[in-house]
Amino acid sequence: MLVFFTGRPILPGEFTKIDDVFRDALRQRNLSRRSSEAKALAARLIELYQNGAQDLVALRAMAKLF
Repeated sequence: MLVFFTGRPILPGEFTKIDDVFRDALRQRNLSRRSSEAKALAARLIELYQNGAQDLVALRAMAKLF
């Protein structure tokens, strides 16, 4: 199976930042981590981070728009 990545690789310590934003967004929306909405949000946050949205304030703001 081929997997294609866009953007830059995410280092292990950076996933912690993304996870913090993700968990906050789930709490605010009262979503389960296993829901389809949560999976879509996680994918979007990773995409945003890889494409330059690495400031946590900006990433949190963008998470609210999704």
